[in-house]
Amino acid sequence: MRDETDLQLVNLLQIDPRISWSKAGEILQMSPTTVANRWNHLVDRGLAWICTHPNPERQFTAVVEVDCRTEFLAPVIEQMCSHPLITSVDEATGQRDILLTIMAPDMATLTTLIIDWIGGLEGVHGTRSSLVTDVIVGAESWRVNILTQRQINQALPQRTPDRSQAGADEADLALAQALARDGRASIAWLSQELDMPTSTAHRRLRRLLANRNLIVRCDTAPELAGWLLECTWLTTVAFNYKNRVIELLKEQPSLRSCFWITGGNNLRVNFRVNHTGSLAALESSIALAIPGLAPDETIVHLRSHKSMGWLLRPDGSCTGQLVPPVFGP
Repeated sequence: MRDETDLQLVNLLQIDPRISWSKAGEILQMSPTTVANRWNHLVDRGLAWICTHPNPERQFTAVVEVDCRTEFLAPVIEQMCSHPLITSVDEATGQRDILLTIMAPDMATLTTLIIDWIGGLEGVHGTRSSLVTDVIVGAESWRVNILTQRQINQALPQRTPDRSQAGADEADLALAQALARDGRASIAWLSQELDMPTSTAHRRLRRLLANRNLIVRCDTAPELAGWLLECTWLTTVAFNYKNRVIELLKEQPSLRSCFWITGGNNLRVNFRVNHTGSLAALESSIALAIPGLAPDETIVHLRSHKSMGWLLRPDGSCTGQLVPPVFGP
């Protein structure tokens, strides 16, 4: 049975993954120690975790469908999960066996990985790739939606974009790599780990987060969050309908992510729903608002093996094992 207080805590961390335990305790009306202990219990069970990864809009990001002979699926998936540029690995329905998300620093690296490395794995007999051209809604925006509006307002972080034009240097990349291992690492720990002054670590982290060079989010297992089905729509939206479609999709509480892509379809939308009927209702509402619009295909995610670097169990919980994503060139 799901615990409402745990869900409230997860909701807080979805809004601000680095919220202090004292502030979280104040919002939830409990002690900081109790809040921290609850979080640690969720992490230990793999029901929730903090994920840090590059902004997909600052990388060459692709969604890759892989065809694989059944007898080679297990070893192929294991090899894909071990590759740091392959950030997410799913088994899925439809015209693909494996669904990948890849983030590469440049087109040459992405091409080599897809054509030569993936294409060269024993058992793989086909791939199809789509480049992400624009992220409309990132997965970090998905919420369990259990807090009151007052609690949400209290939790919202105050971040002002940094107008400096400085690119990420080696110190920024080291900071990102440390946060990939522990997204809630304290400034004091980061300062000691990276051998930099506390004020410098704080300033750099604030800039990376404010400018969205780095994405930090709270992920959850289905058991805790209550979603039973994850699916992806592939559809094509005419230019004159784009704004209306996006407005409508953003109103859907089950929307997890949405982005424009290259290929036969131009829109890819990911949902998490609590039963198959929710998906049918969603499709009906879209069709009613915009006659003639329907997904060309609805892909159901059968099993997730890796999510932004974190390895998952068959039930969708986190193993605690991380293959850190690659930050920078």
